[in-house]
Amino acid sequence: MQPEIEPVNADNPMNPAEMRSVRKPMGRRSVAFSIWIALACLSQAAQAPITLGPAIHDGSLLRLDETTAISVCMNPDTHAVFQQPATNRVAAWQPSAAGPALWAAKVMRDREGQLHAVWLVARGSGKKPAVDRFIDIWHAQTAGQDHQWEAASRIWEGYVGAICGRLTQLRSGRLILPFARWLPDQRRGPPDGCNASTVLYSDDGGKTWKESPARLVSPCVKDYNGDNVGAVEPVVLELKDGRIWMLMRTQTGFLYESFSRDGINWSAAQPTQFHSSTGPAEICRLPDGRIVLFWNNCEMPERVQEEGVYGGRDALHAAVSSDDGKTWSGFREVYLDPTRHQSPPRTGDRGTAYPQFKHIEDSRLLFASGQGAKLRVWIAIDPDWLAETTSADDFAGGVANWSVFKPFGPAQRWWRDRVQGCALIAHPTKPGKKILHLSKPDGKNADGATWNFPAGRKGTATVSFQVNQGFQGATVSLTDRFYDPTDDRGDTNAPCSVSITASCRLNGAASVSPGQFHLLAITWNTDDRTASLKLDGADAGRVTLRASTPNGLCYLRLRSTARDTDTAGFYVESVKAEVVPP
Repeated sequence: MQPEIEPVNADNPMNPAEMRSVRKPMGRRSVAFSIWIALACLSQAAQAPITLGPAIHDGSLLRLDETTAISVCMNPDTHAVFQQPATNRVAAWQPSAAGPALWAAKVMRDREGQLHAVWLVARGSGKKPAVDRFIDIWHAQTAGQDHQWEAASRIWEGYVGAICGRLTQLRSGRLILPFARWLPDQRRGPPDGCNASTVLYSDDGGKTWKESPARLVSPCVKDYNGDNVGAVEPVVLELKDGRIWMLMRTQTGFLYESFSRDGINWSAAQPTQFHSSTGPAEICRLPDGRIVLFWNNCEMPERVQEEGVYGGRDALHAAVSSDDGKTWSGFREVYLDPTRHQSPPRTGDRGTAYPQFKHIEDSRLLFASGQGAKLRVWIAIDPDWLAETTSADDFAGGVANWSVFKPFGPAQRWWRDRVQGCALIAHPTKPGKKILHLSKPDGKNADGATWNFPAGRKGTATVSFQVNQGFQGATVSLTDRFYDPTDDRGDTNAPCSVSITASCRLNGAASVSPGQFHLLAITWNTDDRTASLKLDGADAGRVTLRASTPNGLCYLRLRSTARDTDTAGFYVESVKAEVVPP
C-alpha cells in the first residue's frame, strides 16, 4: 500500500527547503485526490514553491479531466502497473514479461484519450551492458472508454542505462520516445562516452515502433567527477514553429540540445546556454503557451585527491520563457535538498534531480523531484513567481532559502562528509531578530553562504553587513549558477567579486568601520561587463566583470576568506536583489 499525501495548511505552507514529510496509511482519499485538494487551497497570487508532501517514488501523476486524476506506478516485484484513481479503485495489470521492472512507469494520454505507459525491464545476468546484460523498453496502452490495459510488448532491445524520457505526441500524431542507448563497443570517458541519445517513434498510435537513425553524442573529458557516459536522459518539446527541441544530460557542464522537423532526423547535438551538473532536464508547455524548464543549474564539485565526490544536485532550478525559448526569466531555486546541511548517506543517490511535471488548469505547475530516502516530494509552483524581478531575505525564516554547508575530510567511493557552517545568532542591537555569522571557527574551510535571486543581465544586489574587530577578510560575489558554498571556484570564477580586506577596505579603497552595519550595493550590467559599487549610498568604485554571462546573474555568494582561525568574522543582516526583466 502506498502512503497518502496529507495536504498542507494553506495558511501555514511548508517551505520546500525545510519541508516536513507527512505520511499516513491510505484511507478514503487517493494520493492524486489529496494533491488536487491541496492545490485548490492555494491562493491565486504568485507565490514561492510550496511542498505538498511526499511523492511515490517512480510514480506518475496524470489528470484525466476536470474531476479525475490518477497516479500510476510500477511494482518491480510483480511487474504490475497500478492505477490509483480518486475513487480509490485500484486497477492492476499484469503483463507477460520476464525480469524485474525498473524505475518509473512513464505515462501519457494521447489525443484519443487513451493512456500509454513505457518502462524498463532488465534481463541477463552478466556484467557487460548491451553484451550479456540488458535493460529493454516495454510499452502498453489502454483501449475503450474504461481504459483497460492491453497486452504489453517489448518495443526496444538493448541497454538503457539511464532512465528514458517522456512519451510525446506531436501535432502530426506521431508518438516519440527519447532515450539513450548503450553502445557496447565504446567505453566510459573520452571522446564521447558509451551512450548516444536517440528516439523511438510510432505512426500507428503505439502499435508498432521504429528507431531513429540519429546518434546524438556529447564530449567527455578525462578524470571527470561523475559517471562519464556521454549524452543521456533526453527530453523533448515541440516548438510553435514545428521544430522538436531535445535537451540532453551531459558531463560537459551544460545541457546539450538537438532539433528535428519530424522527430526522426535530428541535428548534431550542441551545447545550450544552460549550465548544468550531471542531471537531467524537464521541459513543459503551459496552457498559456509559455515554456518552463527544470534542471540543476549547478556546478559539479571537484574531485578530492583524485577521488570522486557526489554532488551537483543540492538545488533544482526553473526558468520560464514567453517567446518559445528565445529569452528566459527566473533561474530560481524551486527545491533545495532538505538534507543538504547534514552528513550524507554513504551510498545511493540523493538531492533534487529527476524533476517530473504535471501542469494544472490555472497555469500553476505540480512537479515531483528528489532522490534518496523520503526526499522525493510533490511541489506546486506558480510560473509567475519565476518571472518576478525582486527578492529579499532578512532571515526571518531561518536559513531555509540559503545553502551554508561545508564539505570536509577525504572522499571515499563518491562520499564526502559535510556539516552546516555559518549559523544564525541574535542580532546585537535588534531584539528578536537574527543575523548570519560567517567566520572560521576551526580547521575546516572558512564559512560560505549562497542565496539565489531572479536572474538578470542588469540589476542591483544589496547586502547589509558588519565586520567585527579582528576579522580576517571576506568576499561578496555574484555568479550565474550554484557552487558549493565553500568552493573556491565560486569566487575565483564569479563574474563579479568584491573583497573586504582584513584592514577593512572595500576593494582596496572605501573604508569599512568594524562594529558598524554598512549597506553595500552592487549594480551590474552584463552587456557592458561592468558593475558599480556604493557603500552607504556613496560611490565606492567600479568592477569589470570577469566573464560573459548570457543568462545574467542569479546568485549571491558570501564567504569568509580567513586562512587561520577567525571567530570574529562578519555579520549579514539582510540581502536584496532587483533585476531588469529580459
